[in-house]
Amino acid sequence: MATEPPAVGVIISRAYWGLLVTLLVSAALAWTAALYVRLAKAEGASTLVPPNSTFEEPQLRNRFISWATVCVFTLVCAAALVVFGNRYSESRVYRWDDLQPLEKTFWASRVQAHVIDCSNASCFAVAQHFDNAGKAIHGVNEYIPYVTDGAIAVLALLLIAGLLYLVVQLASREKPRTYQL
Repeated sequence: MATEPPAVGVIISRAYWGLLVTLLVSAALAWTAALYVRLAKAEGASTLVPPNSTFEEPQLRNRFISWATVCVFTLVCAAALVVFGNRYSESRVYRWDDLQPLEKTFWASRVQAHVIDCSNASCFAVAQHFDNAGKAIHGVNEYIPYVTDGAIAVLALLLIAGLLYLVVQLASREKPRTYQL
């Protein structure tokens, strides 16, 4: 069992996947909350947050438990976005077999990766893929232009759209339905 910490490139690759999963989960929670608020308003419910079904029954709602659950989920998602996003922002794109990044900054290295024409199967890495002795570092992700950061952008837009829809639903004054479908 290895006792030394993982290489920086491995940590950055893990941060990338952590960021993707966090964005996906956060977007799913935002859209679920928005749709629940819309339905709760339509039904005339007094509490606009979903019940924590582990601790609450639908007929015996405890507002403290419901709102505490929302706060905990929100804080955990926000903390994960900050931690994973901060670590991933330290990424510099490298050529797959190079010891120097394409550029010194996050954005500049990505712009340069999009400019370079590469027909190899693995052209770029999100961090240094080889150590100074020339030995491959396992666990460093490949950087695929348009796909690697594109996935983050799409999920971030999905999260932002879900949060905006949630705000719209919270701000709307929808009257309860007077009929059942």
